Amino acid sequence: MRLPSRNLNLAEDQLRSRRLGQVIVCCMAGLLIAMAFNALAGINWYTQVIIGLTLGALVLALRAHKQARIELASLLFLWSITVCLSALITANHGLIDKGVLGLPVLLIFASLFSHGRQFWGLFGFVLLVVVLIGLSQMAGWKPIITVSVTPSTLANTLIILLITGLSVHFLAHELRDTLAQLALENEKFRASEAKATYLAQYDYLTGLPNRTLCEDRFNNLLNRIKRHGGQCALLFIDLDNFKTINDSLGHSIGDQVLKLVAKTLKRCLRSTDTACRFGGDEFIVLLSDIKNPREVERIATKILKLLTKPAQLENHHIQTSASIGIAMAPQDGSDFDSFCKNADIAMYRAKADGKNLYRFFDAAMNTLSDQRFVLLKDLRKAVKKDELRLYYQPKVNLHTGELVGAEALVRWQHPERGLLTPVDFIELAEETGQIVDIGNWVLREACKQCKAWHLAGHENLEIAVNLSSVQFTRGTLEKEVVKALTQAGLEGCHLELELTESLLLGDAENVRCQLSDLRRHGVSFSIDDFGTGYSNLGYLSKFHLESLKIDQSFVRKMLDSKQDLNIIIAIINIANSLGLATVAEGIEDALELERLTELGCDLGQGYYWSKPLAAEAFSELIQRINGSVTHLADHAPKARNH
Repeated sequence: MRLPSRNLNLAEDQLRSRRLGQVIVCCMAGLLIAMAFNALAGINWYTQVIIGLTLGALVLALRAHKQARIELASLLFLWSITVCLSALITANHGLIDKGVLGLPVLLIFASLFSHGRQFWGLFGFVLLVVVLIGLSQMAGWKPIITVSVTPSTLANTLIILLITGLSVHFLAHELRDTLAQLALENEKFRASEAKATYLAQYDYLTGLPNRTLCEDRFNNLLNRIKRHGGQCALLFIDLDNFKTINDSLGHSIGDQVLKLVAKTLKRCLRSTDTACRFGGDEFIVLLSDIKNPREVERIATKILKLLTKPAQLENHHIQTSASIGIAMAPQDGSDFDSFCKNADIAMYRAKADGKNLYRFFDAAMNTLSDQRFVLLKDLRKAVKKDELRLYYQPKVNLHTGELVGAEALVRWQHPERGLLTPVDFIELAEETGQIVDIGNWVLREACKQCKAWHLAGHENLEIAVNLSSVQFTRGTLEKEVVKALTQAGLEGCHLELELTESLLLGDAENVRCQLSDLRRHGVSFSIDDFGTGYSNLGYLSKFHLESLKIDQSFVRKMLDSKQDLNIIIAIINIANSLGLATVAEGIEDALELERLTELGCDLGQGYYWSKPLAAEAFSELIQRINGSVTHLADHAPKARNH
């Protein structure tokens, strides 16, 4: 950090001003005393006149000093004293006059109170006066003076003045540099202290108050309400698609979006309200002096409306939205944390209801949301704390009995609630976007484990991983898949990604492009739970899939329900006609296995072989199943790929 020269000059001027005023007053006092003694001693009249004129000049210098005209005061002071001494020396005894003793002192004053050219001008003037007086005296000027002046006297006087003048000038220069450095260090310290104070209370990116200052201001509002009555509101705002923008367009654009949101919030608020950045893409708005909830609704509606306005950032067309949860004080909490928690619960209700909405906190939400809130907080840390686990469901060739692959299924080893299945947390992860981090972790770990099985001698084993629609909307799926394959050293042909029908029916063009990009890396695709959604034969050919998975709900009822059996037959026929393989889920007994094999189903999964197993137990299962297979793998029916 560089200190502006103006600040350094100001600090130096303040020091000069204090000392200059003191010196002027001292000199005036000294001259008055000298005039008094001269009058008593009967000193010649012209000495008194010189001192009197100098006093007048010093009065002007003192007035300029009081008017803060430091340069003028310094100029008047130094030159009046210089002229005074020169005149007294000339009028009296020349170089042997006692006034010569004042010249070194004068040079000290000049070095302290003048700058550059003024000092050298004054120094040169003093030397010139001394030389002229010395030469004049050596030429016989003032014959009444009995003590003669020799060249040695002149030389000694000049040497004394030169040494004094140059020395004090260099010392004064060093002193000024030292003072300037001290002023610079002091200014740095103050700036650092101010910056530390700012960063402790404000968000560096948006300039909004941060969580610490937000809490302090909210507590002040709450205390005022408790003393004087009234209401205030805490709005918890979360951007709906910020992670998509950040991941697909980069952090630079993401930062600009956050700045834009901050500006928008400021535009929506009154002077008595506060907008804060809570963290990430979360903001808090504090509304003071609220008369009724309708005021809050009006402001929340305005915020949502302005946030959805499109913006152009670095040639990118950006449009975002937000979900807002509202907690009213004093009724919806007891302290800052509880109000934030309840507003957060209301915000997630707004997201669940369709996003780009606001919702007021209701006590009824708490009963349903307490566990959900705690679970979400824990879920955010699950990947970092290495609490996720992968279990593997065997995939078996129904015609050869060979174990040919595995489906990776995520579990959460919760530190307090034990092992949780996807039913307990995947929906929450998808709603909040946490599914992206979880999905990426599953991809990496599944690919590593598949490669480990290959190295153990099971070279043809494939791994299947379920994908969430949220992972497609982020726009970074190809990068994450390639990263997982590269880190594991696994070829793409051994990875199958399972999609849902709803995903294919959504942003079809975006999905098609991403599947096409992934297929270049050898990855294959299947439709999970086929037949349970809005099955559309068009997308089966459009997306060039490899297999269909028959949902376990049909398999479990196929022996008792003709309708479910017919659905399975239809799915197998459709797959055969399109050159796709079929995978039956949920096979639990030999009769189901036998019937599906007769119908021409290619592959199967289910408890008939094993429940999902951890990696080590699954390795033992491979040995047990494939060790008992008598048919060669190359004689078994293969999935038909395009």
